[in-house]
Amino acid sequence: MSTHTELATETRYVSDRYAGGAGMRENWENCSNASAIRRACRIVLLITKEMAFVAGDRISFHQDRRRPVSHFRQIAMYVCHVTLQLSLSEIGQAFGRDRTTVAYSCRVIEDRRDERDFDEFIASVERLALSVVVAAGVHDDV
Repeated sequence: MSTHTELATETRYVSDRYAGGAGMRENWENCSNASAIRRACRIVLLITKEMAFVAGDRISFHQDRRRPVSHFRQIAMYVCHVTLQLSLSEIGQAFGRDRTTVAYSCRVIEDRRDERDFDEFIASVERLALSVVVAAGVHDDV
């Protein structure tokens, strides 16, 4: 298993490699096709849910019924913003939420990244989401 620093470095490498070193933002800039952004966000949300299921008890999620659904969405919003470099407004439209809700979600997830296990989980979701979105050619639809 890789160390935390190696995982973070690998995540940055994958992001730079697939986006030509400038980040994925350039791939979305000319996007007049909101469905490509929605599709990418939906992929990230599905990956987040599946990864949480696989991680099981290693990652602590709150136990009430509504909370896990919103927590998965917060993680997906964070990954879309940080990894895919989508704007808060674009993410908000894709998830049917306001941009301020997306900003709040990003702050919540960033604060939880102080926990080592949670940070490793998020780094894994980021790597997998970026790989799948790139492999699916979703950003090429723009």
